Amino acid sequence: MEYEFLVDNLLNKIDLEKREDFFLVSDGENQYQANIEYICPNVISVLVNGRSYSVYLAREKEKWYVFIEGHQFVVQEPSEEKSFAGEEEKAGEEMLKIKSPMPGKVIKINVSENQEIRKNQTLAVVEAMKMENEVKSSIDGFVKKIFVSDGDPVDSENPMIELGTKE
Repeated sequence: MEYEFLVDNLLNKIDLEKREDFFLVSDGENQYQANIEYICPNVISVLVNGRSYSVYLAREKEKWYVFIEGHQFVVQEPSEEKSFAGEEEKAGEEMLKIKSPMPGKVIKINVSENQEIRKNQTLAVVEAMKMENEVKSSIDGFVKKIFVSDGDPVDSENPMIELGTKE
């Protein structure tokens, strides 16, 4: 069965086929075998190519906030009237605004303003649902602005850190 959805405002398509005890997932270029296990109301475990991922989910209206290994994504169904012109630029701007995967508390900010950072570098640690989650950079660049401090409450709507790109 084919599914279309937006991830950070970019259109994605996958084919998903349920087999005996796993799912066969294809994105048009690659094919994966995935085992999916429900852990608790907002957490699932996904096993892909022998590697296990804990996936944290939070829902707000038509959007799902998905947090995997320090990366956050906004997933939603595309609307018929939605225009995709300019969406890549908008998604790029959103990648520069780092948000908490879900409501929680800042445990530690690991960077400072104007500091150069690399992709997947841990920027902060947020405690949510009694678990510490590393919030990582989605790009190589620098820390433009930090909006929170250790101990501050955070949500999935407001940016914690804004990044800048190297030019």
